[in-house]
Amino acid sequence: MQNKITVYTGPMFSGKTTALLGAYERAEIAHKKVLAFKPKIDNRFGDRVIKSRKFGEITAIPIASLEELLTYDVDVYIIDEFQFLKGDIRVLLDLVDNKGKTIYVSGLDMTAERKPFGLMPELLAIADSVQKFVAVCHDCDEESAIYSYYLGRKDTDIVVGNTEYIPLCRKCMSKRLKADKIHEEKYKDR
Repeated sequence: MQNKITVYTGPMFSGKTTALLGAYERAEIAHKKVLAFKPKIDNRFGDRVIKSRKFGEITAIPIASLEELLTYDVDVYIIDEFQFLKGDIRVLLDLVDNKGKTIYVSGLDMTAERKPFGLMPELLAIADSVQKFVAVCHDCDEESAIYSYYLGRKDTDIVVGNTEYIPLCRKCMSKRLKADKIHEEKYKDR
């Protein structure tokens, strides 16, 4: 394992966390000192758990900001749901460049509104390796979903959830957004 930053990104239901669990397992096999971290805001599967929907789980330390990573001295840092974290991205550069650490991260690159999500754009810019995952589209069953679509209405970019989201491809996202707009226009004066 080299000192580098590896990022797994894409929409919900695309296998990002499964890849992260694989990185954790490989670090353990290589006898590296490894810890997993997750945002405090993400309590979908429990406060101290990173869980793949189908392929296992690991214990994680809940954090709110990147600076909290500096209190842990391990060889490999595993970070899930990075888009929810705050802080200075240079913390990761310091861990890798100056302290020789290895970092594996998963996170959504876009909000359901198709906007860059949190610190993800900065992370993608400094990463040594980025793997963009796709999911199977909920509407057309093609393995081309790059978006996470929120089922319902929301007033903020951050709504932590699971069953409230579906993965959509570009074509199906466009169809849903057009239908949403028509629906909004039809009912806005009521």
